[in-house]
Amino acid sequence: MMTKSSLRVGVADWRRDEEFGSRISSALGDLGCEVIHFLYNDRLPGGLDVVLSYGPWGSLVPLANQLLACPPSQRPLFALWMTEQLSNPAIPEWVHYLVSVIRSRAERVAFREQAPGEWLLNPRLRWLTTKALRFRYYGDLHWLCRQGVLSVLAVGSKWIATFLRERGFDPIVAYIGSHPDSGADLGLERDVPVLWIGKLATERRTRLLKRIRAELLERGVKLLMIDGVENPYVFGEERTILLNRTKIVLSVLRAEWDNHSMRYFLAAPNRAMIITEPTLPHTPFLPGVHLVEAPIEQMADTICHYLAHEEERQLIAEQAYRLATRDLTMEKAVGQILEQIVAVRQSDD
Repeated sequence: MMTKSSLRVGVADWRRDEEFGSRISSALGDLGCEVIHFLYNDRLPGGLDVVLSYGPWGSLVPLANQLLACPPSQRPLFALWMTEQLSNPAIPEWVHYLVSVIRSRAERVAFREQAPGEWLLNPRLRWLTTKALRFRYYGDLHWLCRQGVLSVLAVGSKWIATFLRERGFDPIVAYIGSHPDSGADLGLERDVPVLWIGKLATERRTRLLKRIRAELLERGVKLLMIDGVENPYVFGEERTILLNRTKIVLSVLRAEWDNHSMRYFLAAPNRAMIITEPTLPHTPFLPGVHLVEAPIEQMADTICHYLAHEEERQLIAEQAYRLATRDLTMEKAVGQILEQIVAVRQSDD
């Protein structure tokens, strides 16, 4: 009988030594699984019980085509932990579906089989694979389900899970969660008042951050930008030290409906307080308890309030720390995915 601890899991990484993939691997190992890493466009390792992909931060075509080439009786289960965002939910569903299916089809056309199990991107069509990614994610879900390849779909948002269930999918909710590598309380002096960490990515976010930064500067507060442009990204121990020096981590959405809770799971384990613009109910982080929500026009004043009221800031940061490190861990999330995998396998048997 298959159990969580008896699984041989192939983790499809998007880059070698990918941090998120390494954390998944660590959680799988702690749960007793045998883990085999491979790149998303490598040949599929043999003897796997399940393939686990995340993101997706690249094309699913090479991996999915290899799974489709396996005889159903020999095909490993495929679990996708979807952490990327979807298109505007206000788009009429028939438009959303049609555009997404076309975009997903275009992705498959852009790849060709160079040798058995080796799918390469046609250089002439590379430009096509960089466009309309959010539509592609949705179209890929429909394609994978139609082909009978997608065994388990996990999402890091209860709102997105509801959205997908209303459209015929059966996702489970697995919050990204914190990992021991996410950080620790080092007891450092918090000499960075406000931090932005992450890509600017969209015109909306760029514009709003520029406004908030200017309004903070008028109030004598500097916003430190770790955006890969003004300052390089930081990882590992360097990021942990920076977050331990930070009082407030700012969150501004790419789009109003997005779930950017990955930033929460970076800030909270380091006891840096999170202030965000209002979001949909994606996660158990509650406004006024684990973080603070403020509309953009009140963001600068809200930040200044918590900089001036240290006990209030520390209380919310502490409550977020407990939630992230005790209740919402990556090991628990990965365990939920494994439980669903085992349930699917047992129902197939």
